[in-house]
Amino acid sequence: MDRIIITFEDGTKKEYPRAITLRKIIEDVQENYEHEIICAKFKNQIINYDDVIMKSGELVFYDITNPEGNKIYERGLIFLFVTCTMKVLGKDTKIKIRHPIDKGIYCEIDKKITDKELEEIKKLMTEKVKENLPFKEIETSRIEAIEYFKKIKRYDKVKTLSYNTSNIVKLYKLDGVYNYIIGNIPKETGILKKFDLTKIDDKGIVLRYPFTYNNGKIKKYEYHEKYVKSLDEYSNWANLLNINNVGELNEAIIKEGTGEIINLSETLQEHKLFTIAEEIHKNKKDIKIVLLSGPSSSGKTTTSKKLALYLKTLGLKPHPLSLDDYFLERDETPLGDNGRPDFESLRAIDINLFNKQLKKLLEGHQVTTPTFNFVTGKKEFKKTLKLEENDILIIEGLHTLNEELTKEIPSKNKYKIYLSPLTFLNIDDDNRISLTDIRLLRRIVRDYYTRGYSPATTIKTWIDVRKGEEKYVFPFQDEADVIFNTFLAYEFGVLKTYVEPLLYSVTPDDPGYDTAIRLLEILKLVLPIPSENVPKLSILREFIGGSYFQI
Repeated sequence: MDRIIITFEDGTKKEYPRAITLRKIIEDVQENYEHEIICAKFKNQIINYDDVIMKSGELVFYDITNPEGNKIYERGLIFLFVTCTMKVLGKDTKIKIRHPIDKGIYCEIDKKITDKELEEIKKLMTEKVKENLPFKEIETSRIEAIEYFKKIKRYDKVKTLSYNTSNIVKLYKLDGVYNYIIGNIPKETGILKKFDLTKIDDKGIVLRYPFTYNNGKIKKYEYHEKYVKSLDEYSNWANLLNINNVGELNEAIIKEGTGEIINLSETLQEHKLFTIAEEIHKNKKDIKIVLLSGPSSSGKTTTSKKLALYLKTLGLKPHPLSLDDYFLERDETPLGDNGRPDFESLRAIDINLFNKQLKKLLEGHQVTTPTFNFVTGKKEFKKTLKLEENDILIIEGLHTLNEELTKEIPSKNKYKIYLSPLTFLNIDDDNRISLTDIRLLRRIVRDYYTRGYSPATTIKTWIDVRKGEEKYVFPFQDEADVIFNTFLAYEFGVLKTYVEPLLYSVTPDDPGYDTAIRLLEILKLVLPIPSENVPKLSILREFIGGSYFQI
């Protein structure tokens, strides 16, 4: 047969000549799609514009609003930014892609950059997009790649490739510049039309572009002072540990052993949490409620319980209060856009009862607090609580930073903590490790060992988890009095031993296969670390098991 049938994601079918390129199909259907198509998945494999399709099958398009498509866009844009920045500032320029910041990526440059130079970089990037230059794929031996990066003094790449066990590696070439990039990138620069650059200090630029949940739009940049200061603080941790990238982590494992890395990482984190406890104790006459929030798999449960221990050592008596116990009755729960009860909405919480009881507690009254019965869908009132002089409430939950939740409680009586694993660890200078990926790896392990969920199921539901975070958590991080980093420098090595076998269970016909393969590509660069030396009080124990708080 000289014709094939292509089935699209919405179920429609179209007939095309055999050996048609993806580019031709995209040209035929692009007008039916809101956003420009970056690449596609055919028979569960990523294909690019010039790839030829020989058989009938289902074709799934990736654009900037798809999580994997967005990561492909980001990698291509970073490569373009690095290439153009070096052309403007000189080949000797060192650029480090640091971390996400307000729907952009913070990039650190080793030279002071002027406003004029920033405009030149942006202009050059725009020109390269209009030229629609190809990102050429080149396969070479790992040894040859290492020698090349030694020659151009990219020792961060040398370290990364030194722990890659593959004999053959793939490099990308753009406008005469070679790069080693983990994961797929676009076929051409022409797709990278949406971006902007914002200078936030002499050596810092935020590379901005539409994130997955922005519907293809670039969000206006907002400077989040607390968040930026926290990231700077934790970058200093990396310097203290001398672990800025995966290669340096591996070197530390080999030279110093795992015990030193684990103990240093835990001590730094515990010191920060104890400092927070001291701040609360110092203001104990006013602070009576501690509120913790953060995205999924940030370690909220362990952090709240460790904080309670530290507060006890300082003479305070903490009482946990669960926001989940203040759900509205099941039949009163608001419905989401899908017509099903939206338990993640703030409106699913009995805000009036919550504020009423908090006010009474602060006034010295005894209250009977609810326990939500998830079987009957109703609150049951059995436990009584009264705050004495040194008593303090600790409440962790999705909405605790949202001022509307505690709007009737004076600010002086509240202390808000935002926590998240803010990684200071890169793969190398321009291959960053996503904060989202850290949390996903944690969740895959916890879901499998404590909830019986398969890795494929966790990956599939992750997009809904992320949507909830974007709506209910991230917009309120500026409300926090302090930001606490729950990332541990060594955790990738430990998670590797748990999650790697699980990711291999995701089969090629599963929708989450692309994500599983991408995560495996990162993990294969990290040396394994056995878990027996991980302290029982560690946040990491919340995910791998064996926590003191689970006894």
